[in-house]
Amino acid sequence: MDTVLNILSFAVALLFIGVIIMVHELGHYSVGRACRIKIVEFAVGFGPKIVQWVKNDIIYSIRWILLGGFTKFYGEDEELDDSLAFNRQSAGRRALTIAAGPVFNIIFAFILVVLVLGFFGDYVPTVGAVEPGSSAEAAGLQAGDVILSMNKIDMDFYMEIDSAKRASDNKVMPITVLRDGQTLSFNVPYRYYEDEDAYRIGIAIGAQRRTFGVGEALAMSFKWMYLLIRETLVALAGLFVGRGMENVVGVVGMVQQLGVAIRSSFETVLRFSVVINASLAIFNLLPLPALDGGRLVFIAIEKLFKKPVPRNVEGLIHFVGFVLFIGLFIFITYQDIVRIFG
Repeated sequence: MDTVLNILSFAVALLFIGVIIMVHELGHYSVGRACRIKIVEFAVGFGPKIVQWVKNDIIYSIRWILLGGFTKFYGEDEELDDSLAFNRQSAGRRALTIAAGPVFNIIFAFILVVLVLGFFGDYVPTVGAVEPGSSAEAAGLQAGDVILSMNKIDMDFYMEIDSAKRASDNKVMPITVLRDGQTLSFNVPYRYYEDEDAYRIGIAIGAQRRTFGVGEALAMSFKWMYLLIRETLVALAGLFVGRGMENVVGVVGMVQQLGVAIRSSFETVLRFSVVINASLAIFNLLPLPALDGGRLVFIAIEKLFKKPVPRNVEGLIHFVGFVLFIGLFIFITYQDIVRIFG
């Protein structure tokens, strides 16, 4: 029975990942058509075709590997003297079409956040426990206090705890809590724990669910998305200096984690889908070859110098970037497999 559930959850997770990546491609496709750029093919998946059909001179295909897809524009990788070709469009239209993929992922993520907050709410941090003899106990903090702000950062969501920790000066923590309907403020001095080589005030962070009305859920979704994007950027910045590589997951890891989420609850699936959408959007906007962000850089260079980078030079740079990403993909996939199967 467990084997059947694992297979089903894996299949559904694979489908979810495919949908998320296809939202990205739908952005390119929709804006490309709106800009009247000729589209050669819109594909769901990679690899050999399962089925294909032609409508309005566009090839639509479904392929065996449902881990993405692509939108092939006429004149995207060659110089064509045709007003419908991608290469003949203005820099603005090309930039809009390229940026539309990540933007659609952000929009999709925002819609999912509204659903999560509207139907399930979110968590706010609480004082889960107070360490006996700690400075937190001496200051008067109690288990069950709902944390309203910490280090002068409002705590509307649990995820803001990391921001508050980064804002610490390791001297005094200003903290405001809600207790029995009363708002109380404390200035809790940090204490150095030599055996841990760390400064702490002596509390364990807990969590309490908070619900939202429809209007509040919509309004708070903007902050939720801002926090998610900011934390994703912080994590990406850490990778460039070698921090957190052990936590990086690829497609196999995402499918496995999403499969676990599917067996957990629909709320968990929605939350994980939000993270994947935002991560895909931000990663694609990085100014690196073969990514949407890299293509936008070449358009910016063209606008700045009033002359495009030679097509063969740009193509070579993107090809090298693609090869490097394939290598990275293989490495991360290997890490995923080792992590999952030991």
